[in-house]
Amino acid sequence: MTTDPNAQPLSEAADSPVTNPGPQGPVSAAPLPLPGEAVSSEAVPASSPKRPTRADWVRIAIFGIPYAAFFLLGAVPMFLFPESWNLTAINLAVDTVFLIIVLALFSREFFPAFTYLRTHPFLKILLLFGLWILVVIVQAATRIALYGLNPPVADNQKAVINAIFDGGTGLIFCFFVAIGVPMVEEIFYRHILIGKLSAYAPTWLVASISAALFAYMHSHQWQDFFTYLPISIVLTLVYVMSGKNVAYSWLFHALNNSIMVGLMFAMQGALQNV
Repeated sequence: MTTDPNAQPLSEAADSPVTNPGPQGPVSAAPLPLPGEAVSSEAVPASSPKRPTRADWVRIAIFGIPYAAFFLLGAVPMFLFPESWNLTAINLAVDTVFLIIVLALFSREFFPAFTYLRTHPFLKILLLFGLWILVVIVQAATRIALYGLNPPVADNQKAVINAIFDGGTGLIFCFFVAIGVPMVEEIFYRHILIGKLSAYAPTWLVASISAALFAYMHSHQWQDFFTYLPISIVLTLVYVMSGKNVAYSWLFHALNNSIMVGLMFAMQGALQNV
């Protein structure tokens, strides 16, 4: 008796998804996907982020609406604070409130993002230093183009300088400038405006809006907008190119602010006469 070389064992044939061949070829026994049902073999595009849930929108509103009112619109209600408080104390009070809100609402999304540094941490941190040097060069060139070879100190930097050298309160303010404020701003401008809203609009669009708003928030006059635009663009690129990793963009933001605070202390004698 001859055997068929194409014959399969019964146990194997029972598990095969192919039944008897029809006139159009083998017919699959597996059920067809329902209309609108995702096919398991198709990978979900990485550019299609999950839309925020109702709970996400509640957290975004609790933090985002007051922050936008205070900083984007410049509507800081001074009557809420005692008249004896100086400007540095008021800034510390406002920054403390927003930092506490951010830690309470977004810490579960912020701190786990540091796993991004598990691979090639040295190269990733070295890249941030290189980007910082590039930003400094571009900012200096921009200020020279706007003001000439002797550009004045920006009004925003004057306010920071005055707060830093304001006694013991200034030392606490240094922490917020270097560590706390970057966290608050990265959650709002990158994590929310880009990370969350990119589920509804193209990333390039929300990223452009985020970069423009960040530069606008730091501007006291129209020239400041173009001075802060380079670092705003780089922060946006760091966030997007890292896969929308808010910890990595915060690291660059904190690096920039920490170096600036250190330079201000090193130049304390000259800056106090500004």
